[in-house]
Amino acid sequence: MQRMTLTVLALGLLLVSSSWAEEWSKTFTISAKADLKVTTSDANIKVDTWDKNTIEAHVTTGRYKIGEGGIAIHDVQNGDTVELDVRFPHEYLNFSIHNDHRVEIDIHMPRQGQVNLHTGDGSITLANLKGAMALESGDGSLEISAVDGTLHAHTGDGHIRAEGRFDGLEIQTGDGRVDTRAEAGSSLGSGWDLQTGDGSVTLELPKNLAADVELQSGDGHINLDIPLTVEGRLKDNHLHGKMNGGGAPLRVRTGDGSIELKNTGA
Repeated sequence: MQRMTLTVLALGLLLVSSSWAEEWSKTFTISAKADLKVTTSDANIKVDTWDKNTIEAHVTTGRYKIGEGGIAIHDVQNGDTVELDVRFPHEYLNFSIHNDHRVEIDIHMPRQGQVNLHTGDGSITLANLKGAMALESGDGSLEISAVDGTLHAHTGDGHIRAEGRFDGLEIQTGDGRVDTRAEAGSSLGSGWDLQTGDGSVTLELPKNLAADVELQSGDGHINLDIPLTVEGRLKDNHLHGKMNGGGAPLRVRTGDGSIELKNTGA
């Protein structure tokens, strides 16, 4: 009987711990363009925009305590710059008995501004922002949609999907596919660079974009659905060419995977 009681008690504690969650939130008032910086050792980051002059940050944990001995949250505001740092204790990073452990960082911010988002292990989602964007994950996917401005996106392991009007574009993943759609009005600025170590790259471009194009695949095919004047000898996995007479450089490289360029239709 005693053994059964202990078993039931242990099961009850397990169920309680698996559903245990904590929350933290804070609102920051902004006077002009927001400058948001988020750094975390191991969490998913999601940023969207709204028509308010505030940044609202919300952190939710699953089976992790917030505060002393648990998840540490540090925030600093200096004018229109808001910095948020979410850190795990060392033992949390190296020990987990369940698959549902999680930390989610959800942020709403003004439509115009700039962001610098970094997670050591987790995904990043960004939508509807106009401005300068820098995203980095050590291990996780990046999803960027309906944005307008310059984008630098890097992940060590994960796919990257980006859609918007771009004035500058730098995308790199160590292992994963890259899907990018550049809307009408996009410009190359000083040049675009898309790269994956292992995965395919699909790039949709406005039909009037002018660029000096270089495409290189270590082990894969290149498929073109855009008018391109090829320079030199045409090869299956490496070519140079000009789009609409040429312009700033547009480089796409993959170590192992195909490359496809096509028009957006606009």
